[in-house]
Amino acid sequence: MKVCIIRNAEARTNASLKRVISGVLSSGNTPILLTRSRYSKEKGVFKREYSQENELIDNYEINIKAQTGRGLSNIFQLLNYQFVVLKWLLKNKDKFDIIHAFDLDAGLMVYLFSKYSKKKYIYHIADFYIDSRGINSNLLRKLVRKLEYSVINNAQTTIICTEKRREQIAGSKPKDLLVLHNTPSKKEILESSFKNDKITFTYVGGLTRNRFIEDIIDIFKENKNFQLRLAGMGNVDQYAKEMSLENDNIEYYGMIDYEEALKLYAKTDVMFAIYDPKVPNYRYSAPNKVYEAMMYGKPIIVAQNTGVDNIVLDEKMGFSIPYSKDGFKEILKSIEKDPSVLEKMGKNASLSYEKYSWNVMKDRLVDLYKDIEIKL
Repeated sequence: MKVCIIRNAEARTNASLKRVISGVLSSGNTPILLTRSRYSKEKGVFKREYSQENELIDNYEINIKAQTGRGLSNIFQLLNYQFVVLKWLLKNKDKFDIIHAFDLDAGLMVYLFSKYSKKKYIYHIADFYIDSRGINSNLLRKLVRKLEYSVINNAQTTIICTEKRREQIAGSKPKDLLVLHNTPSKKEILESSFKNDKITFTYVGGLTRNRFIEDIIDIFKENKNFQLRLAGMGNVDQYAKEMSLENDNIEYYGMIDYEEALKLYAKTDVMFAIYDPKVPNYRYSAPNKVYEAMMYGKPIIVAQNTGVDNIVLDEKMGFSIPYSKDGFKEILKSIEKDPSVLEKMGKNASLSYEKYSWNVMKDRLVDLYKDIEIKL
């Protein structure tokens, strides 16, 4: 069975795509990718090769430029992307048997295509659309929610990343609902023996204002006895680059592959994923970083009233803080006073990994594909 995996993201930097590809390969099926690059100077759809687990995978990459972190400000690029996705599906319908679509920007076109082609699809919700794209109009929110419910209700299976997400999609009627935590594979663990001159904090991902990045940079400008490492793109990336040139304790790596991100995490002392709880989607968030912290045995700092703060506190694997500069500064003071707390939290993070083990998540995904293959 050939599975077309579609996401409005770049394959080489996306951890969720990597995990789904692994599940497809382990189920004995063949993945085909339809992804997007926002940064290429080329225009159009290009066939590339993506390598994973010693397999070369066909990766059709849509090149449409846009700046990340701008929500519906990128509406024209989004509509263009959706048109290209639908056009590609219609033209290449014989290349795949089933579709695994991430989020509404891809999922809506897949839903429309399935009505015409009768091909089944899996709908994977990384971010519920109305809660993650800055949609403020009540009328528009109702329309988009209705569209996403239609995508959910017609999917063979809908995948969510935490049990808590059931609340977020309440009102929809999925035929089948699968919870798949964003846990990385232990195969990805790298040698993490290191000694930093300063206690080092690392973040790789979207560099946007509602993820506390600008505030973090300003805090580290004033606290030279700590080191900050950032990688990724977004509406704060230029500021990160400029401040890294002006401050020796701030490093900016630009956009990097997922494997490079893991290398940074392997050699850090503390990770953080501080998302604004005023953004509705972040109240149900399950950042990859929390599970990567478990995998590498790293303490992590998260914001209160986001989707994973309870996990972090229950497992005693990090700090949950108010979404404020003062909240983060207090943590820096406590770490400076007693650095040994980081080692204790890191050990707790390692112990908690097995509860969310990728082996368990992968088995769920493999079983899903085998079940669908039988029904095709």
